[in-house]
Amino acid sequence: MSDPLPTRRRLVAPWLLAGALAGLAAPALRGADVELERLLAASDPFAAAPREMRVSLVFSAGASETRVPIELWRKGDALALVRFLAPKDVGKFVVRRDGAFHFLSPTAKAPVKLAPALAPAGGAALDDLLAVRPSLDYEIVAAETTGGLVTFDLSAKPGAAGAPRVRWVVERAARRPVRAEFRDDRNRVSRLIEFMAWHPTRRLEPASIVAKDLVRGGRPLYVDFVAIEPRAVPDALFDLTDGAARARLPPPVAAAPPPRP
Repeated sequence: MSDPLPTRRRLVAPWLLAGALAGLAAPALRGADVELERLLAASDPFAAAPREMRVSLVFSAGASETRVPIELWRKGDALALVRFLAPKDVGKFVVRRDGAFHFLSPTAKAPVKLAPALAPAGGAALDDLLAVRPSLDYEIVAAETTGGLVTFDLSAKPGAAGAPRVRWVVERAARRPVRAEFRDDRNRVSRLIEFMAWHPTRRLEPASIVAKDLVRGGRPLYVDFVAIEPRAVPDALFDLTDGAARARLPPPVAAAPPPRP
C-alpha cells in the first residue's frame, strides 16, 4: 500500500436520496404511516448500533481483487479510526476527527491530511453505513410497493447528520433492506449500496455489501463484515501526535470473513 492511499479505494458516502415517488398520493401515505414506520424501523440494521464499537471487515475493489483486512474503531458520530491489518500495512491508520481524514504511518514524520478523494474505501464505507439510521434520523416522504419490495423515499430531519435524502428499499416479508441509494441536493444518485448477504445467527447484521460510486465510477467495492463488537473506545485513540493508545490496541479478531454470495 502506498502513501497516501489509492484514490480508487475511496468510498465516501453521503447517504443522500431524494425525490417523492410518483403515483402515491399524500393521503394514502398518511393513512399507512404506522405500518410504514414499523417496517422502516424493523429494517434499520444500525438504529441500535453501539455508540462505541470495534468493527472487523475485509474489502476489495473488485470481486477477484486482493481482499484487504481492516478494523474500524468508532466513538459516536465524530471520531473514527481505520486500522490496517495486512502485514505490509502494520502501523498504518486513518483518523477521522473534526470532519477531516488524517493518514498516519510509521514512515511519516507527521500526520498527512487527506483530501476526501483519498479517504480509505473499506473503512469509510462502513463508517458511513454505521451512521445511517433511517428510522431515527429520517422522515418518510413517500413509499411505493412493487411486488414484495417497499421503496421508501426519506428526508433527513432537521439537525440530522449525513445525507439529506435516502431511498431505502426493503424486502417486506424478511423486513430487511435490499438496497440503499444516496442522492445529492440536485437529486442525482451519487452512491448505491446493495445488501448481498446477512449473518444468519445475528439480528439483522449484514454479512456483505457491494458499493458503487456513480459519480467517480470505477469498480464496485465489496465489503464483508466479520464482527461488530461493542467496545469502550478511549479518546486517546484519535490523538494525531501521540500513538501510545494505538500501539496498545488488542489483536485483530481472528475470524474468517463470511462466504461471498
